Amino acid sequence: MKALEWVIAQKGIEKPSEFYCETRDVAQARVEKMRPDFIAHKWSDDESGLLGAIAGELTGNCFDHNLGNWPNVPGCWFEYEVDDSSFKMVIADRGRGVLRTLRQVRPGLKDDRAALGVAFTEIVTGRAPEQRGNGLKFVIRSLGLLRGLQSFLFVSGDAALMLAGKVDTLDVLRYIAGADTAVSGTYVELSVRKNI
Repeated sequence: MKALEWVIAQKGIEKPSEFYCETRDVAQARVEKMRPDFIAHKWSDDESGLLGAIAGELTGNCFDHNLGNWPNVPGCWFEYEVDDSSFKMVIADRGRGVLRTLRQVRPGLKDDRAALGVAFTEIVTGRAPEQRGNGLKFVIRSLGLLRGLQSFLFVSGDAALMLAGKVDTLDVLRYIAGADTAVSGTYVELSVRKNI
């Protein structure tokens, strides 16, 4: 079963043992396992550090923003592939999504697109008043530093942020549109070409 099928399935949800992280510590251990994989394939410290930080933020969000509020299956799907020339990653959760999370602190948010706009342009947390994490704004800034960014897709609800190639991360709002497939939690794909 692929990550997108897993995240949108209504019934008969099987936990994909190879990629499923039931708890935050399992996800964190997989993020840490990326480091030796990058070293083995001779990725630079800068690139591997940025990609590890992005993975850590995205997997951490799966748990931080759904703690005690999982609608059904807790945990996240975390899959990645690294070789001598490229890195691909998929992270998905069956949580409550960005809009429901941010409405706790921004009750006036009207829809999923507005929620993604806030999430990717402001340092805001759905666990206010706690000041936690780096936020999705950090993810966007980090993506802007990757010269080999091929694509980044972030879907929550019926909204999607899609970046391809070199983009202006300061004008991220123009990259938010309707999603091809709606998800209740979040679904993320990242593809990066190694900077040689």
